[in-house]
Amino acid sequence: MSSAASPSTAPKVHVTMTIDPQTHSFTTDALPPLLTLKITSSYTTPITFFTFNRPLSLPSALTNRTITIHCLPSLQKIETCSFRVNRPAITRVKGDSDESFYLTLYPNTTVEISTPFGRGGGVNKIRPVPKKIAEKGWEVDEDGKERRIRRSVQPTGVDGLEPGWEYKVGLDRESLEGMWWAAVEKEEILVEDGAEGRYVQDYGEWIKDGGVEWVVEEGIVKVEE
Repeated sequence: MSSAASPSTAPKVHVTMTIDPQTHSFTTDALPPLLTLKITSSYTTPITFFTFNRPLSLPSALTNRTITIHCLPSLQKIETCSFRVNRPAITRVKGDSDESFYLTLYPNTTVEISTPFGRGGGVNKIRPVPKKIAEKGWEVDEDGKERRIRRSVQPTGVDGLEPGWEYKVGLDRESLEGMWWAAVEKEEILVEDGAEGRYVQDYGEWIKDGGVEWVVEEGIVKVEE
């Protein structure tokens, strides 16, 4: 296994965020719009990011506050839904489900990741509701009648937002800049099942103190009744 080279210049990564369709109506749209991140590195070699609990890990970024929402034009930050999940230590084993947390970007090659911009953990089946319904804290059925099942009163994507406004959707800068990365392909980081050093922290070449220049083009969504 080769070691990661120390970058001579800071990698630059461009992220473009789009929401399609750009207008969501709680009355006519049964499903949330699609949030897409287009990610492009202009660095000279492949680089790999460890994305767990970070903005580039979808759909979980919608429920750990690493995707941000601000109301326009005031730029008031919306306090979004936050879930904490207890789970075992993350591995770096080839073929394990945790492999999805290792994102390799190749020079000038765009990677797209998408998720429904609403509740449901990436499964586009839950109809979004406006703030006045969400803040009551109860699930509703297809006819809008309350079910005695608790739900978050805070927004997840368009679900729980107040209609009549435009919103800017971005990435939490501190979380983005705090991602571990290495100037190698993910195959250089992953190990076979049964090998020693099977956990993410066992890889010794992570760069943990930033060093990446991030350029983010934020998305816009308009929400209607």
